[in-house]
This record gives sequence, structure tokens and C-alpha cells, in this order.
Amino acid sequence: MDKLTKRLRTGLLENSAVQIKESKSWYLPVLRVDVTYKRVRRAKMDILMKMMMLTFAEADIRRAANLSEMLLVEELFIADLMRKMERTGLVSIDKGIYRLTGKGQEQLETGIVEEELDEEQTELFYSPTHDGYWSERTVSDTGEEEKLGEFRYSNDQNEPDTEGLLQVLSESKDGLDEDGFQIVVDQIVSFEQHAVEVPCVEFILYNKEQDLFYSRIWNTMLEQWDEKLEKQVEEHERMKWREEWAGDLDGEEV
Repeated sequence: MDKLTKRLRTGLLENSAVQIKESKSWYLPVLRVDVTYKRVRRAKMDILMKMMMLTFAEADIRRAANLSEMLLVEELFIADLMRKMERTGLVSIDKGIYRLTGKGQEQLETGIVEEELDEEQTELFYSPTHDGYWSERTVSDTGEEEKLGEFRYSNDQNEPDTEGLLQVLSESKDGLDEDGFQIVVDQIVSFEQHAVEVPCVEFILYNKEQDLFYSRIWNTMLEQWDEKLEKQVEEHERMKWREEWAGDLDGEEV
């Protein structure tokens, strides 16, 4: 952590008008969220599929041979499609007769066929203080032996939820497969959350030319200055800084 602080300090002091009045380190409480989700493959319903589903809705079909004869399509091909439709929940067998399910009726009305894909897992990070999700992040090893204190304005009220997870995964996981079919996140199956401590380095600065106190906070997970945290600190403490250092605006840097 000392090495990181020194590097950040050097960068801030490249501006000769800037003084560092105080620096400190603390951790930001973040949640690692292990998510299990499902995607579906969407495609426009072809004519044969539509004719089969309309027939299931309007007639009593017991065997593939019946449907094959009505539609003039090879029986083996019809039988394979019927098995697939049953497997994906579009039709069910009721007293020996194939019937459209609610799911099948819905897809018939929209003209879009949805095929469920296998469950998938991914890892996200959620910051209650930011009320936002971060993906593909790593927790930095700062080598800090001494326990850091918690960020004094951290928020422990916000929590990850299914709606937010679905939105962020849709933004990153939706797309097209190799055949050009649309793949979309359809369901959050489950998620588990685990507490993570993200080290941050805070500087309180004074710009002599602008007569301005402000903060800079380095978020080691984002690997960048964190404007959200900086704004929170400034809103709570900027007036206090001016009172505290009113007689020492030209004093030595800390």
C-alpha cells in the first residue's frame, strides 16, 4: 500500500499549485455476487413450426403419423420436432393427446421461438455505496498487514437484487450466436453474496491558485480515481477542511 500511495502522491504533486494536506487508507465494503442465470435462443418461427402449433391448438393429435399425414411432411421429421417441442415445454401430452402449453400459446402469438439454454455462472461485484455493479474485477493485494478501517460514509442499506442483476447481465451477455440467432439473458436462477474489502487511498488537497480544497480517492478495484466517493467526502467535509487549515494555507505538505 505504501508503494501505491507514493506513486499516487507523486502524480498529484506534478501540479506545483497543489498541496497534500492529509492522506489516509481505508476499505470500501463491496459484495462479490456469484450468479447462476439462464439465457434463451430466440428465432423467428418458421412456417412448419407455426402450422404444427396451430394444429395442436385446433385438433386432437395423438401420433406423429397423424400430423405427418395432415401436413404432408416426412413422419420422422415431424416426430423429431414433436419431441423437441415437448422437451422445451411448448406442448404436453394430456390423455394421449398433444396440447399446446401456455408457453407454446404465447410463442405462437408472438411468432418467436425461444429455446432455453443450459444454466451458466458468472461473478459480479456490487457496491452498496455506489449502488452499482462492476464486472470482471479483481481484489488488489495491497500487502497491508494492519487492518484498515471502513469508509466512514459507506452505505449498508442497498443490496443486489434480481432486477438489477438481470439488467447488468443483459447488457454484457446478450448478443448473437454463430448462426445469427439472438441470445438473451432470460432468468436469474439464484445468487449468493460474499463480503469483500476493497482498499482505497484518500488524499485531501489544496490548490493555492484556485483557493480550493478537494479530495482524490483511488479505488484499487476499479484502478482509477473514484469520483463518486470523492463527491461524498467533499459534501460532508469541505467546510471543515477550510476551518481546520485556515491559518495554514501556505504551510508544509503532509
